[in-house]
Amino acid sequence: MKVILTGFFDYTSLKTFEERQKKALEFGMDAIAIKDYQNQPLIELSDGEIKKLITEIKLMKMRISLIDTGSSSYDLYDERKHANHLDEFRYMIKLADRLKVTMLTLRLPEFNDVMEEFEEIKKRIEPYVDAAMRSSKKIVLMMDHYKANTYAYILKKLKSKVLSIAFDPVAIMKNNESTTTAYRVLRSHISVFFAHDANHQGEPELIGYGKTDILKIMKKLLRDRYDGLIITDHHYHSSLFTGDVEKKGFFKKIFSSEKKKKDTQLSLLSRRIFPDEETKNVTEDDILRNQIKLIQFIFK
Repeated sequence: MKVILTGFFDYTSLKTFEERQKKALEFGMDAIAIKDYQNQPLIELSDGEIKKLITEIKLMKMRISLIDTGSSSYDLYDERKHANHLDEFRYMIKLADRLKVTMLTLRLPEFNDVMEEFEEIKKRIEPYVDAAMRSSKKIVLMMDHYKANTYAYILKKLKSKVLSIAFDPVAIMKNNESTTTAYRVLRSHISVFFAHDANHQGEPELIGYGKTDILKIMKKLLRDRYDGLIITDHHYHSSLFTGDVEKKGFFKKIFSSEKKKKDTQLSLLSRRIFPDEETKNVTEDDILRNQIKLIQFIFK
């Protein structure tokens, strides 16, 4: 069993795709995930920009693990939007062929009752499945506001080897669900796992310090011999590491309060990551390195 460590590395500090690739290589990633190129959505790239992207990937000798198509949810009964989204997905499949990528993301349309509306849901999803199958691609459903049982019901009823789920413990927790229960009902369908943690307010935490029970889930992944993708991005707010700009007048008091909160967060992170170095100031790289090393240790 061997998982594939990957991530988007789309941090504010990394301005170009080349910088993202270098950082991914530096931290021992097996591949990099992609959702845009030079701050442009993939679907908006010109042919020349796509060729530049392909050249960069070849030069860095880095492969792409996953394409986030940028698909958004739309009303289940909106024929025009369905047709537009399906056309865009078919285009992204062609781009995936050029980039030599197998996995593409998709978000479910908006509906109210999965059991009552299943036949309509099936009618919407099947064209995506057919398009993926013709090109030997796999679809990864991104978790949104639906309950885990809803995704499990759809995946079980459709019975397609093309379809799987990206398990996101933070999204599940924010949806007021038990992540361990969600894992139990979805475990046979998981192909992507987001290795990040958060508190009850959805604010990022180091793995194990949040409220998602992520360490329990990781143990279950090991037990079940998981061999899919693990997204390592930590999702700490980039503003935590940007320079402070002096505020004056009306906003000075608000700025002072925000600065104190940020300083407290950074101090706590420093103590947790460098418990034996009291004067050490933590950086964004320190957090990323720490989290990746933890993941590598667990799945070694």
